[in-house]
Order: sequence, then structure tokens, then C-alpha cells
Amino acid sequence: MAISDQLKLLAKGLNPDTGEVLEDSLLINRPEVIRILFELSEELVESNIKKSKKPKLSQEQRREKNISEGRPARANFQWLKEDKENLSAEFKKNPSIKHLATFFERSELSIAVQLHGLKLIPDETLESYRKKSFI
Repeated sequence: MAISDQLKLLAKGLNPDTGEVLEDSLLINRPEVIRILFELSEELVESNIKKSKKPKLSQEQRREKNISEGRPARANFQWLKEDKENLSAEFKKNPSIKHLATFFERSELSIAVQLHGLKLIPDETLESYRKKSFI
């Protein structure tokens, strides 16, 4: 049962698990509490509707959004097996993480994480990029 439905049952003075009527003396049966429960229930329903209506962006739209928000074009894109193979090959040609970030349109941290996963850079190098990203 959805949380919004449980809130509505509570607002009606019913136990959501058993359906039993709650005692009149309980705080939950005060008019202001009942009003709040109904309002919360409606807000949850509206919030879920808004979330479900959010359109899925195409890859090109995601790239444009990233760029407009000051992130690398391929920020938060999934790393495919082919991408990792290309990263490994490019790293052997030019091991500059800054160069690789520009080349692959990713953040330096993202590049460092992948290189570390491919065992091409040590833990210390990865940690230095993690620290840079929090500054």
C-alpha cells in the first residue's frame, strides 16, 4: 500500500495495517492532525505525478544540458566496454588525465576512476583526484 494511502487511512481514523478504528483519545484524531495527514497525502500523490511526467532526455539533449550547466559533455554517461578500451589505448599514448578528460568529454575524476579500475593508476593518484573534486 502506498504511503499516501496509509496517510489517508490514518486521517480517517483507521489503522493502516489492520483497518481497526483508532481510539478517539489519540493525538492522530485531532482535527489539525487529520488536516495535515490529508494534505501530506495529496502532496505525495502530486509529487509522484510530477516525477513520472519528467521526460527522458536523448543523449544529445543530455550533452547540451551538461554543457549549459558547466559540466563536461559526457558527464554522468555510462562507461561502455568500448569506451574503457579506448581509454586504455589513449592512456598508453598520452597518460595526461587532463588530456584524457578533454578527449573523452568527461571529468578528470571520472577518468581517474576508470583508469584506477583498469589498474593503470595507483590508489594515491585516484585519491588526489577525489580530493580535488571536493575543493
